[in-house]
Amino acid sequence: MPVTPQEYSFKEYVIQQDQETIRFYIYTPGFSPEKSTFLFLQGSGAVPLCMENDQGHRLTFSLHTRPEVVQDFNFVIISKAGFTFSRHQDAAAPVEYHQKTSLAYRVFQADTVLRYLQSNQVINSKHILVCGHSEGSDVAAKLATINKDISHLGFLSGGGASQFLEYFLYARKRITRGEVSFREGQQEIETLTRQFEEIMQSPTSTIKFWQGHTYLRWATFAEPALRNLLQLNIPVFMAMGSQDPVVHPEAFDLIISEFLFNKKQNLHHQIYEGADHGFKEKSDTGPGIDHIPPLITDMVNWFHQTLIA
Repeated sequence: MPVTPQEYSFKEYVIQQDQETIRFYIYTPGFSPEKSTFLFLQGSGAVPLCMENDQGHRLTFSLHTRPEVVQDFNFVIISKAGFTFSRHQDAAAPVEYHQKTSLAYRVFQADTVLRYLQSNQVINSKHILVCGHSEGSDVAAKLATINKDISHLGFLSGGGASQFLEYFLYARKRITRGEVSFREGQQEIETLTRQFEEIMQSPTSTIKFWQGHTYLRWATFAEPALRNLLQLNIPVFMAMGSQDPVVHPEAFDLIISEFLFNKKQNLHHQIYEGADHGFKEKSDTGPGIDHIPPLITDMVNWFHQTLIA
């Protein structure tokens, strides 16, 4: 039997709109319409909110149980296109996931959920924190330019440049570290350039794939998040791990430098020493370190410090 949201203390809501089905979930412990909203947008990948395997099941996110979140927020999360709450890890991704996943579609999902919450008076508070991680940070930044009811933005493990740049930087750094020769690295970059050109020549294709994602997904998420971030005047909390192997620190620093150049004062930025893309730190001598608790504490403190009554 599939795992139900109730087993993890979530209430399911289903929105049917223009032949679209959007499923989202609210964590019920401590729920109050008067609390602020914490909408969390996950990163990339065809994964359900609850992953099943032959031994049991687990959630693919964890921020909702942090005491500060439970105390101060109503935590909301959205299933990706084609997914219900749970799915077995060996099951193929829903066809709908690949047909629909794009920056625009994920923004549409999140915007629809926020409007539903307000129009149906599920929430009453005017304070809405949208927090995106990795791919979700791109969604959050774009969403905040469209939905003016969002009061705060969390931008976690995201970069400011096009995602294409990340791959160029991987190759450049391998050259610098001496892992490949200049000629080998440059050939890799030229191969990537041809691949990205092909993606942008078929930007709506859902039958062509690169690295597990459709060309539609790649083409839309190639939009630099910096373009959207610079349009915002709401408080922005930006964080990444110093050992993030996915997002380069240069893409993080690019955002800071552009905010400085544009004389914008609404960005709080923080790097967590030793943390990886998911804000975890591995150890060769003992248990790893989880940087999520201090991250959430810092974000919630920032949220309260920047509230406008």
